[in-house]
Amino acid sequence: MVTEGTPTIKCCNPSTKQVIGEVPCMGLSEVEGLVQKAAEAFESWRLTEYHQRARKILKLRQIISSKAEGLAALISTEIGKPMVESYMAELVGPLDTCVWLADNAERSLKEQLVHLDNPLLLTKQSIITFEPLGVVAIISPWNYPFAIPLMTILMAVMTGNAVVLKPSEKSSLIGIKIAELFEEAGFPAGLVTVATGGSSTGAHLAGRKVQKIIFTGSVAGGSSVMATAAAKVTPVSLELGGKDAAIVLPDAPVDWTACGIVWGAFTNCGQACASIERVYIVKGEKAEQLISQIVDKTKKLKLGPGLDLTTDVGPMIDGHQLAAVAKQVEQARASGARILCGGRQRDDLGGYFYEPTVLRDVNHSMAIMKEETFGPVLPLMVVDSEDAAVELANDSDFGLSASVWSSNLSRAENVARDLDAGTVFINDCLFSFACPQVPWGGMKKSGSGRSHSFFASVEKRVGN
Repeated sequence: MVTEGTPTIKCCNPSTKQVIGEVPCMGLSEVEGLVQKAAEAFESWRLTEYHQRARKILKLRQIISSKAEGLAALISTEIGKPMVESYMAELVGPLDTCVWLADNAERSLKEQLVHLDNPLLLTKQSIITFEPLGVVAIISPWNYPFAIPLMTILMAVMTGNAVVLKPSEKSSLIGIKIAELFEEAGFPAGLVTVATGGSSTGAHLAGRKVQKIIFTGSVAGGSSVMATAAAKVTPVSLELGGKDAAIVLPDAPVDWTACGIVWGAFTNCGQACASIERVYIVKGEKAEQLISQIVDKTKKLKLGPGLDLTTDVGPMIDGHQLAAVAKQVEQARASGARILCGGRQRDDLGGYFYEPTVLRDVNHSMAIMKEETFGPVLPLMVVDSEDAAVELANDSDFGLSASVWSSNLSRAENVARDLDAGTVFINDCLFSFACPQVPWGGMKKSGSGRSHSFFASVEKRVGN
């Protein structure tokens, strides 16, 4: 609720540029109040048995499933992504996470007796026990505004923590909806709350007395959060940007590879940290055929508003991101890159639209191959060898994910092991973030720490 005199943020539909809501920009005292409420809720929630937590999480799953159509429509309205992506990329992962946590959390976090082999210590006993951290601050992005925060919140609360979520100012309505879902499912008041606002609100939250900060966003934002957290020595988990590479070996199946790369480049309008943002095609007799198919499939993608069920690619999030992508493409063109398709801003569609674009004759002197694009642009390079492809793929400040495409799985795996990335896919891309069973995270400037799976480092502390 917005009260008179409170600074606000307007929520807009990027497909139409129309205002769809307004939320308060919370200040220091309001954020402090939310953290205090979360701390109070934590004291009782930490004592709640696993099976009782699981029951509430499964109730939450039922509610999400029953409201799937409305949730998908809200996501498509506020972010602009096509409805099919709002269902598949935003709802499926959280629904699976609920079941996985209910089935596995208690078993994976049970106390472990440590056997001490030293004869002098035979009378000693050591037990490893897993305890919740306390209040976890989650600062989440706009590009997957439901799945990213919700999957992290689920893991945090299942392991006994409380959460204060600060959603992106570009997806505030979705963030508020997440808290409402937890309330409807019967979770304790204050256990999951939302601090709406811009970067100042995020800074307020990062500077409070919380036991963990989980940040997903830009490198600059992550650096700022780390600096703030350092003053209190607050542990931080960061998932930042990406410049994910695809390496295509000469024996790769052409149609499958073209379909996979086009999807990996243009899903969510290329606004995923794990989007395929550069492709290295090892020279071979099928290289030109592959490029032709990539272009043909890209040309067939329908650009349009998220709520239109025939849309393949929606708008970019705002004018700032649209201008940044257009600038990268123009710089590449001016430096000798060829635009094989796309390359135009589409103001006639009424929102922040940019055509899915394929480039050729690019090189590593261009920003399009070095800096994160975060838009619907796919640059292609034909290289002489696997070694050259690996060297170029690793020539990056980022290391979130990568992919290798080949009909020879053993050969592809050998190449994959040489890549500097937190996750490497073979003949696929992107999907594993939605899988709660497998870890997610990057290296280099793509961040530190892992979320999801038994290897998650963000929800619990270990005592001995």
